[in-house]
Amino acid sequence: MVIVVLIIILSAFLYAITNHIDKFLVNGIDESASSIETLLVFSTLVSGLVFSPIWLIISKFDVHLSLLSLVAIFSASLVFVAATYTYFRALDTNDTTIIVIMFQMIPVFSYILALMFFKETLTFNQMLGSIMVILSAIFISIDFNNDESKFKLKALLLMTISSLLYSVYYILFDYAIRHDKYNACAFWYQIGFLIMGIILICIKKYKTSFIRAIKNNGKKYFSLNALNELLALWANLLENYANVSIPIALANVSTGIQSMFVFILGVLGVKFLPKYFKEDLSKKVIIQKTICIIISIIGLVIMYR
Repeated sequence: MVIVVLIIILSAFLYAITNHIDKFLVNGIDESASSIETLLVFSTLVSGLVFSPIWLIISKFDVHLSLLSLVAIFSASLVFVAATYTYFRALDTNDTTIIVIMFQMIPVFSYILALMFFKETLTFNQMLGSIMVILSAIFISIDFNNDESKFKLKALLLMTISSLLYSVYYILFDYAIRHDKYNACAFWYQIGFLIMGIILICIKKYKTSFIRAIKNNGKKYFSLNALNELLALWANLLENYANVSIPIALANVSTGIQSMFVFILGVLGVKFLPKYFKEDLSKKVIIQKTICIIISIIGLVIMYR
């Protein structure tokens, strides 16, 4: 049990690192090219080209899926790209900690979608926990550093949309793997990414930005994206292991621990590597982030009891 808990903590820590790498990739490499558009091409075209052959080999070339599963997987790829785009947009002008705290809305939307489409009922704990998570997302959106408190409505709106889309993605992908083989689903998921990448690279704006970024900082983009994908893969494998080893309630609380690690890494990064980290560490904001992290973790614990 202790080992599994340590695995959960390690998974959350790895995810937190990927969040900060995302932040750096979005606005820390090249000011002459649109980082968001470049990253979307990397996240789709390059990811599809690299990982689809790997999943093809892992699946031993047995990639047959039913039509419904195939539609679900391709839809999941499309929804994931849309969710990632809105996440990048929110991350572009806000602290990483703020955005990750708002990510806690994903399980809330998952409950709502399950209620709507699967006729599941919400328990009192689920409703109470969901309200606490939503309140933490709203509270972190208030800018207390201004003379008049300013509401970061754009960030909250973008992350609400992103969390909703990620919830839809999880449901679509879960449907596919419940009805067909996981490895085959993972292969076609990457093929979906590849198709999305081809579509994006055909759009002049995305193509121009991508080519300019490659010419200026190709090595950085490739190395950081490769590292990011590798860390995310390991975090996902550890998370999946935890999910089958202990009650799902405990495993899912790792999403709350992730925001805590993002905050801690942000503080250490600004102190020791200010060139690569951007995080508001004023007294008011630190108190605000700490309160929101605590509220979201408590909300998640209540939701999954």
